[in-house]
Amino acid sequence: MMKKSGTISILFACVALTACGKGGSGGAAPTGQVAATVDGKEITTSEVRLELGPLASDPQASARAQPAALQSIVNRKILADAAVARGLDKTPTAAITLQKARDLTLIQLLEENVRSTLPKVSPDEAAAYVRDNPQAFAQRQLISVDQLIVGSVKPEIVQQMGPLKTMDEIIALLDKNKVQYRRGAAVIDSLTIPPDAAKQISNLKIDDVFVLPNGNAVMVARIRERQAQPISGDQANQIASQILTTQRTQNMVREQFGKIIKEAQSKVKINEQFQTKTAPGAPAAPAANAAVPAKEK
Repeated sequence: MMKKSGTISILFACVALTACGKGGSGGAAPTGQVAATVDGKEITTSEVRLELGPLASDPQASARAQPAALQSIVNRKILADAAVARGLDKTPTAAITLQKARDLTLIQLLEENVRSTLPKVSPDEAAAYVRDNPQAFAQRQLISVDQLIVGSVKPEIVQQMGPLKTMDEIIALLDKNKVQYRRGAAVIDSLTIPPDAAKQISNLKIDDVFVLPNGNAVMVARIRERQAQPISGDQANQIASQILTTQRTQNMVREQFGKIIKEAQSKVKINEQFQTKTAPGAPAAPAANAAVPAKEK
C-alpha cells in the first residue's frame, strides 16, 4: 500500500501537470457555491476553503492558491472514482482502511472541539513563564554538540551511561551491548528542550557529555561550543504564550480524551489472548526528555 505522503506528492504532481479551470466539453460551467463538478458530482466552495487550510483566511493568498487547491480535489476524486470503478472499495482491506480514516477524522474534529474551549494565555502568565525559565529566554544558548542517535536502548543501559565521563566510554558501552547508533553533529537550542533539561545542561562545561532520553531512544551529546542568543521583550512574551498554549492544549486534550476513554471502558470486552500481560518485576523506563549528565570530571 502506498504511503499517504507518496500519494500526496503524486497528487501535487498531477496538479502541476493539469491546467486548472479547463472543464470537459459540453454542458454549462458550474456557478455559485459549486466550484466544479466531476462526472456530475459537485465540489463546493466550502470544500475548496477546507483544502486551503490556513490560507483561506488570507484573501490574496487564497485567491492565488484556489486553482491549485481545486485541481487537487478534482484529481483526488477522479483517482478515487477510478479505484471504485475497479471494485477496490469492496475489498476487506478497503473497508478497514476507510473505517480507520473515518475514525481518525472524527478524532481530529473532537480534538479541535476541545481546543476551542481552551482559555487564552494572559500577558501576565506569559511574562511569568519568561521569568521562570531564564535558560530559554534571557540566558538562552545555542549549544553545538557531537551526538550519537541511539534508536532503541534498554533502560538499564541508559542508567549505566550516567557515571561515564566521555563519549568514547559511552560508545564502548554501546558497542559492548551491540546497540546500534548513528553519529552526527547538531545545534541544541535551550529554548526548544524541556526546562529541567536546559537547567541541567547549563551547568555543564565544554567537552562534558549528557544524555537526553526520549522513550526507548536516546541522544548522547558532547558539548563543543556555546553561543549566547538571548530573547527578551515582546518576542519572548509571544514565544512564551505559544509554548503555554501548546502545553495547555496537549494537557487538556490528554485529560479529556483520557476521561472519555475511561468512562467508556465498561462497554469494552477484549479477547483474552489480546489482553496485556505485564512481566513481574519489569524495570521502569527512564523519564522522557530528562537530561542525564555524566559525572563531573
